[in-house]
Amino acid sequence: MTKKSCPIIIILAFVTAFCLSGCNRGPQKPKGMPDLYPCKITITQGGKPLEGAAVVLTPKSGLSNGWNTEGATDADGIAEIKTHVDFKGAPEGEFIVRVSKTELSPSSVPDKAPTDPVEYEKWDMAKRAEKRVAFRFVKPEFDDPKKTPHKITISKGKNEAAFDVGEPIKDEIK
Repeated sequence: MTKKSCPIIIILAFVTAFCLSGCNRGPQKPKGMPDLYPCKITITQGGKPLEGAAVVLTPKSGLSNGWNTEGATDADGIAEIKTHVDFKGAPEGEFIVRVSKTELSPSSVPDKAPTDPVEYEKWDMAKRAEKRVAFRFVKPEFDDPKKTPHKITISKGKNEAAFDVGEPIKDEIK
């Protein structure tokens, strides 16, 4: 080994030790979080996949378990459920499945802010003054824990279910 290669080996050893000690592990499971089990829920509307819907699991007991358990549907209507935002899966138990989808009407003001200070001020005022309308695309009963018929029991192993939220709607939220 030469004198020139020694510092390189030392640096490589430190980098390797750093990575092995926790580099790229992802978020650490919070203290008290229960075991989680894989859960995929497919949502259809009128028999077709519903994209962009929020799927929330609420404990059937009505009491919060302290962990947000939810997902959003993709183009195939499939929501991969996560707990506490970052952790794949759901805790064991019986849940009510709540589904909602809302969107705002398109904006008439460009999303990208101008860099010129005078133009930025005009853009900001236009954004603040803009009146956009919110629309609901799923009947409200499917987001109401007392009215929705959808339920799932999460247990060890893979958990999958499919639910339909009736015919398509587009109601203005007032």
